[in-house]
Amino acid sequence: MEFNRTYDSGLGGDARNYPFRLTLAWKADFRGSVTGGVYNRSADLVTGGFLVGSSLVGPACSFKQATVASSFMSWHDVSDNQAGAPAVMNSSEGVLSQSGRRTIHRFLGSLPPDRDTSALLAFSIAATVASCVHYLATMLQWTQPGFTLDDSWIHLQFARTIYEGHPWEYSPGIPSTGSTSPLWSIVLSFLFLFTRDPVGLVWGTYIVATVLYCASSCLVALIVRIYTQETTVGCLAVLGFVLFPRNTWLMLSGMETPLFMFMILLAVYLLDKPQMKFDPAIGLVAGLAYLSRPEGVLILVLCVPMRFVILGFRRDLSLRRLASFLSIGAVAFLVAAPWIAYCLSVTGLPFPDTFYAKVHTPTQYEIDVWSFWWNVWLLEFPFITIAAITGVYLAAKGRPYPWLLAVSLLLFYRLNAPYIALINNARYLVPVFDLLVITSVPGLVLTLRRILPLPERPKARIDLKILTHAVVIALVVIPLVPGYLAQAPFFGNAVKNINEQQVHIGLWLRENTPEDAVLAIHDAGALRFFSNRSVIDLAGLITPAITHGNMTTIETLVYLRNQGCDYFVFFDELFFYRFFLAGAYEKIYTVHLEDNVISGRDTMSVFFVNWTETSY
Repeated sequence: MEFNRTYDSGLGGDARNYPFRLTLAWKADFRGSVTGGVYNRSADLVTGGFLVGSSLVGPACSFKQATVASSFMSWHDVSDNQAGAPAVMNSSEGVLSQSGRRTIHRFLGSLPPDRDTSALLAFSIAATVASCVHYLATMLQWTQPGFTLDDSWIHLQFARTIYEGHPWEYSPGIPSTGSTSPLWSIVLSFLFLFTRDPVGLVWGTYIVATVLYCASSCLVALIVRIYTQETTVGCLAVLGFVLFPRNTWLMLSGMETPLFMFMILLAVYLLDKPQMKFDPAIGLVAGLAYLSRPEGVLILVLCVPMRFVILGFRRDLSLRRLASFLSIGAVAFLVAAPWIAYCLSVTGLPFPDTFYAKVHTPTQYEIDVWSFWWNVWLLEFPFITIAAITGVYLAAKGRPYPWLLAVSLLLFYRLNAPYIALINNARYLVPVFDLLVITSVPGLVLTLRRILPLPERPKARIDLKILTHAVVIALVVIPLVPGYLAQAPFFGNAVKNINEQQVHIGLWLRENTPEDAVLAIHDAGALRFFSNRSVIDLAGLITPAITHGNMTTIETLVYLRNQGCDYFVFFDELFFYRFFLAGAYEKIYTVHLEDNVISGRDTMSVFFVNWTETSY
């Protein structure tokens, strides 16, 4: 018959059920206690906690006695297991040896997950794919495939340079450290093996992003189920993750968010596992997270020390374990070292230029705008307050990582780039919101379990569980729905704006400028990708001389003339260079958006400069 067992990591979590058929030619009595106190009755099935490869010991609770005989197993209630007594496997012929138990446990650990886990993962994937299909279908009603942000084309341009054999030269012959996510560009470079058609590249990016998005949703489900020991709660967390209004919008934007979010969640999943064998994997993921976004370094500088502290409280430290912890840093450094070395060789600084172009001491205006929007979000999304409070409780229970990463990222953006974090649909803050959702769901469930009395009657316990789930749905999931629905047409409109402005002008430049033309630009993505012209980014994202030159306006104009730059492509409202080029420039092409929701300004133009009419 079916035997259902729960594997426990030793921290009261990581429950995975393994169905199997046990056929033995001898009789044996199994008496056990449950690590973590997990006990589920379903007909004649029992769920109990086991430690793979170790003695079956743990706090006593009502368990089952199994009599195995002639290929079948029957279950009988026992109540004689003494509190704190070690579990014993007795046989009418003798006691099962330690090696025998280990063999059985290894066998159990090798079995595939049960239908609950399969259903959980299937639900996670289905919910994520459904959301992606919803947004992409909405987009196709607005425009052809594209990206919601111009910066997404920067990643594809870097990917193209990798494929063509001159990596990180955004313009020919000019090394650049302007890739915020070199790993994302490397991943996208493989798309060029299949197609160089822009529409094909966009669809390929959608596919890669959706796969990573699905993987992230699966990790959310597994993490939350580990925390709560409930599959249903894992499903609710996935709903919150997918329905957060900006999440699918940004996951399909072409930006690095799906890769960065996957790395963060994989790090959380591994950090929660106390075994030493996971330390090298944590180092690998920490290094890859840094290559996904510079903020990924927080995994190494905050979460790994926290792991050390937690294991110290549990008295699970030794010289060997200390060496293993040092290996985390070593592995992470080895993974990130090539990119750091490249940045140092180009600019003398360890971070990409995008970091230095955006990080600064905030002004009072930026702080005021930040405060305004967070007051709005606190009213709109109850999960933020729930996560802030219950995250402390989760941390006290040894599960601090989602809350810790959310708080640390939030503080980083508030102190260094509060206004930039808000623009473009608050794209920098989406990982923060995601982590707060992941914190709020298990935090709320575990807090309710703590404060509500546990009824003695089984039916009352079921009612209490349903009530807990209803509270999560009411406070976390439902408030997300209106914003989620509103973001779908916003997604389509944003793609339409980028296609009609930056992409369109890039195509016009390819047809109407010399092949050796040099463009001074403000938006560096689609203009470079589609025009295939050399560019100088006056925003400083991908041109080191602009980022680190500290040039005055006059010095910048002299630099542009020396570089042979005859064209400016700028938003009309931001083209202040006209005051220094009076009588020496003309507007030769303009695009105006009537329904702009994402571009920096409604109107962008191409300006031709006749340097002979200037004194520069």
